[in-house]
Amino acid sequence: MASERKGNSIRVCLLGTSFETGNLGVNVLVEASIKAIVNRWPDAEVTLLASGRADCEHRLRLFDREVRVKSVPIRFCPNVFLPNHFVVLFSYALLLKVFRWARLRRAVAAHNPYLGVILEADMVADITGGDSFSDIYGMGRFIKGFLHKWLIKIFRKKLVLLPQTYGPFDKRLTRILARHIMNYATLIYSRDQTGVGYVKDLLGAEKAGERIKFIPDVGFVLDPRRPNHEEIDLLEKIKSANSTLVGLNVSGLLGYGSDAGDNVFKLRVNYPALIDSIVEFLMRQEDTLILLVPHVVSLKKPHALPPSTAPKKGYREQSDLVACERLYNRFAGKYPGRIFIVRAHYNHNETKYIIGLCDFFIGSRMHACIAALSQGIPAVGIAYSGKFQGVFESVGVGDCVADARHWWEDELLEKVSSAYQRKDQIRENLRQTVPRAKSAVLDMFKTLEL
Repeated sequence: MASERKGNSIRVCLLGTSFETGNLGVNVLVEASIKAIVNRWPDAEVTLLASGRADCEHRLRLFDREVRVKSVPIRFCPNVFLPNHFVVLFSYALLLKVFRWARLRRAVAAHNPYLGVILEADMVADITGGDSFSDIYGMGRFIKGFLHKWLIKIFRKKLVLLPQTYGPFDKRLTRILARHIMNYATLIYSRDQTGVGYVKDLLGAEKAGERIKFIPDVGFVLDPRRPNHEEIDLLEKIKSANSTLVGLNVSGLLGYGSDAGDNVFKLRVNYPALIDSIVEFLMRQEDTLILLVPHVVSLKKPHALPPSTAPKKGYREQSDLVACERLYNRFAGKYPGRIFIVRAHYNHNETKYIIGLCDFFIGSRMHACIAALSQGIPAVGIAYSGKFQGVFESVGVGDCVADARHWWEDELLEKVSSAYQRKDQIRENLRQTVPRAKSAVLDMFKTLEL
């Protein structure tokens, strides 16, 4: 795992994301973050820290060259004697905090290569899954993310919080812990302006100072790539000169919650019923075709994805592909030749290419919507959290968010209908705003010196 530093190359650890979840949105965060790092430091050595269960290496194609990225896990398993267990690394951190001897530092780094990765890092950049620096997903996920960042603080490493959603922190404890990390961070990037204000309120304007900045979601700079698969040839032939191809991303997470009677996101509508109504609306539009596009898949049959661990419990039930197949089976017979589905498993770059075939997009996974917006495709986000609004506003289309937590079905359908009728105007707006968003992401480290 250990390697020799190449000349004076910068070493950066990327925390809070992984290629191994099956959620393509998380994959987007990994590659796009690395792209921004490499744009600033072309020879940077990037390591995914706390990612997955086993050491591995990923090869990415960025700026027309291959970039190799190591993945080094930090474990929280019952075997606390593993060299990469959080308890072991935390113990070393305390030891080095008390005894600040260079010789001891070199000795323990040589003894434990996982420790060496952290000690040799010039910077640690954290993105916390894009929206998991919050207690919205439960205390377990929040505490684990906090401990990763706290470990970096104890090692006294430069910490940059990459563009993400902050909060809500509904519990007093989570607010205290979040404030502790943010006070330490060198830079705090928010992917929406609301987050900038939220952080300033949490820390106080004076403490936040110039450290908190707005940068659009990193997903805007992800590169699309055409898959080498026979299904793609068929998808490219779907459209005719007179047709409008609408991409529809159906969330297995929201659908599964509705089926199980678990409305954890407090939606005002029955999600599957809403999607059915959207399909019926689109089918009433002349020469309109629908392409069902999953963005979270089960990892049981991976295609063009990095090596993965076994799927998590309940993951298949929350797969978008399962939700899309159910929808297809309900409507394909009723509307023959007008509804299509992406069935093969594609990686994040390939899925972005597929979304780029569409003329209009409707999605419940935010990075599926970003894949459309970043290619100048008008999109409506069926929102289940506040993260959608700020991201859409970052490219001037905040009125294209249909928030299922606050609106009834007829209001959501009206939002979809309005955006569909204005799609040419929205496309022109995106032509002006998206290039600026991409430039902001790629240049976010422009003034940062390591």
